Amino acid sequence: MASATLFALFLFSALTFYPPSTTAQPVTDGNGNIVKNGGIFYILPARIGAPGGGIRALKTDNESIPLSVVQSPFKGDIGLPIIISSPIRTEFLPEGQVTLSFEHTNREWTVVEGLPEGTLVKVQGYPHTVPGTFVIKKAEAETNRYKLSFCKGVFCGNVAVVRNENWVLAVTQDEPYVFHLEQVLPTSAKHEQSRTFSLY
Repeated sequence: MASATLFALFLFSALTFYPPSTTAQPVTDGNGNIVKNGGIFYILPARIGAPGGGIRALKTDNESIPLSVVQSPFKGDIGLPIIISSPIRTEFLPEGQVTLSFEHTNREWTVVEGLPEGTLVKVQGYPHTVPGTFVIKKAEAETNRYKLSFCKGVFCGNVAVVRNENWVLAVTQDEPYVFHLEQVLPTSAKHEQSRTFSLY
C-alpha cells in the first residue's frame, strides 16, 4: 500500500513538474522564490539607488488611451500589475520567450519602429507593430535580477529606459533596464498578510 502511494506521488510529480528542456531555468522573484507561469507581478528596478519606480502604461504624444509602456519616474510608485507568460507549458515561468500584458487591460506588449524617440515598447492597439518576441533572462549570474530583450528573427535588442520627458521603454543596444519581480498577492492573501503582521 505504501509503495503504491509513493509510486502515485512520483508519477504525479513527474507529470506536473517535468521540465520541457534541461536548459529552461526558472525565473525567481526578488526573494528568490520560483514564480508561476502566467503569474501577476510588479516589475521594479533591481539595483540599489536606481532611479524611478515600477512599470506602467501612459498616454504619450497623440495617444487617446495609454499605449506607451514607461517606467514611473517616482521612486515610491510600484507601477501596474503585469501578467508574464511563457509559451512553454510548465507550472513555473522559465527564462526565454515571454508575453507581457497589463492585468487591467490584458493587452499584450508589442514594439513599434520609426517613432521620434526610436523603437518603443507599446501595448496592442498601436499601428505598424514589429513582429518579434520578448525574452527574459538573468541580468547577472547568481542573482534574482533580470532583463528583457526583444528579438526580431536572430537580431535582438535590449529593453532599456529612455529617461526623457516620459521615461519610455525602448529597444536599443544600450544597457538594459535591470529589474526584479514582485509577485502580486491575491486580495485574500493581502488581507491575511496585513492581519497577520498588524501591530494592533
